[in-house]
Amino acid sequence: MDDTKCLLISKKIKLKRYALGYSQEYMAQQLGISQNVYSKNERDVKNIPLIRIIQIASILNVSVSRLLK
Repeated sequence: MDDTKCLLISKKIKLKRYALGYSQEYMAQQLGISQNVYSKNERDVKNIPLIRIIQIASILNVSVSRLLK
């Protein structure tokens, strides 16, 4: 995935998280990871495992395809 696409996915995740009123701490807790790891994942989606993207989409109640488009 190119950097531009990754940046767009990161922004979609962040905007949806904000719209739902979820903090990074909340997201991290739901994923069973630290807030620091979640923050890094949100900024750098190129290195997120696919399973984590699926989990994030589920928490945000959006389809994976919507995040990746």
